[in-house]
Amino acid sequence: MTRQLDIERDPFLTLLTDALRAGPGSPQWHEAVAQLKTSNENVDEYKLLIEAREALESGKDYRSVRAGAGFTRKLMTGIDASITDKRAHLGTLIAILAGVGLIVVIAVVAYELYPRTPADDTPNAIADLATTYFPNELSSSTFDTGIPAMWRTIGSLPLETSAAGLKAGNALVPKDDYIGGGIVASDAIQPSLPVAIQTTLRIDRASPNLIPQVFVSNIPDFSADRAISAQELVWQIQGDQQKVVVGGQVTKQTRIDAKPSHTVRLILKGDLAIVECDGHQLWSGHSKLDDKPRYVGVRFIRTGDKTAADVSIPSVRILTSNG
Repeated sequence: MTRQLDIERDPFLTLLTDALRAGPGSPQWHEAVAQLKTSNENVDEYKLLIEAREALESGKDYRSVRAGAGFTRKLMTGIDASITDKRAHLGTLIAILAGVGLIVVIAVVAYELYPRTPADDTPNAIADLATTYFPNELSSSTFDTGIPAMWRTIGSLPLETSAAGLKAGNALVPKDDYIGGGIVASDAIQPSLPVAIQTTLRIDRASPNLIPQVFVSNIPDFSADRAISAQELVWQIQGDQQKVVVGGQVTKQTRIDAKPSHTVRLILKGDLAIVECDGHQLWSGHSKLDDKPRYVGVRFIRTGDKTAADVSIPSVRILTSNG
């Protein structure tokens, strides 16, 4: 299938060397194979060239098979390009990961700093306050022999004391105006302390011109004529209606039972408050007294010179819990 190679011919050696360098499929390869073949029969082209190589390397070093001109440069350029491409991909990947990390950090910071409306736990807190036990008595006052020393009087409406309790006296009231008078505890109560103000009230004759009130204020100063302050939580009776007033606004109004004696409780802790009358909860919510000391008191508001009302406050108790 092959003829004896004449390795002494320089042109053929040159062609063979070029074919080995160029590789299968190249023009040099086809030309070298064509010269080696003696006919058009199918032969193993690779075997033909291998035999030529063996003959060439058996001692004849006219031309040795080496990489062609520029081969090393092309090889190194290809390697460098591959490394550079991998580095580029690695750099891109690192940049992407860094960008994602930065976005995550920014998102977390934005989430933490973004103002969010906190969950309203008022109903649960009110329920806890309603079941609070108040075993400790800060004070217990009656008014059959006068006003106890722990109280100070406020307002211009005179007060009377008797076995029946604390009452409003007579006074001249300007037309279409009103005056007030009452007592307030000298010592403030801290807002964090759970406290219950329990007041007994006796109504023998009610009148819309005389308004008894139980109140809690967040300042110790009261007006000289009306005995009121700027920010209060108030329970009151006017005629046959009882009302809860928060921050100057009536938030609850309902008819009071037609009986002579009533027990009123104002329960507070922090900014939450509950108002009860005769064991029934009338109102609950935020007292709007802020985080300020509280001043507890009772008073009467008179809107007319004379009234047939007969209303008295027999006792006031201030109770606290253990926490």
